[in-house]
Amino acid sequence: MANIVLPLRYRAVHTAGGVVLYAALGAAWAVVGVLELRPWGAPWLNIALGLITGVLLITGFRELQRASSLPDDEGDAAQQRERQRRARLSHRVMSAQGFLITGISAALILTNRHAYIAAATSLAVGLHFVALAAIHYTPGEYLVGGLMIALSAGAMYWVASSATIPEGSMNVIAGLGTAAILWGAATVRLVQASRASLREREGRPG
Repeated sequence: MANIVLPLRYRAVHTAGGVVLYAALGAAWAVVGVLELRPWGAPWLNIALGLITGVLLITGFRELQRASSLPDDEGDAAQQRERQRRARLSHRVMSAQGFLITGISAALILTNRHAYIAAATSLAVGLHFVALAAIHYTPGEYLVGGLMIALSAGAMYWVASSATIPEGSMNVIAGLGTAAILWGAATVRLVQASRASLREREGRPG
């Protein structure tokens, strides 16, 4: 199926919303990693993670406000059908991700392998990004998903194959690593949004 270009406002809101979502989720994953560095890790690390989250959220919300102020355009019939298709498939992917994470977590709890939950969850989230990339024609999400899958699978293999590395290290790797990937993706989206805004001001096509 050919990639149908959706209206400017839809694309702008989707990009800016992604910045806010990635920033917030990155913060949540960072907490997972920091909590393992008891007691609460290094103070300077906490401050740095807080600053990163704050800057991304503030700039993301500003960009979302700008995107929301663009003229609303429902698009033609083909664009409306494409929006509906993407929304329907995205909902299925999110539902599948939820069931997968729940099932994996339950299995790990029942087998007393709690330390693997964070890394396994990151792997499931990575798979969800790969699926969304195919739906929304966003190559960058293939990279985000691939990095998460490699990070989580590598952490599980590395820690499990070593008798000297504590299992809790998986939380640090999965937590801080996933946060870094999501914040990197948020930064890229911010750059994309800024460039799109510049083209809009200069009257060039988006």
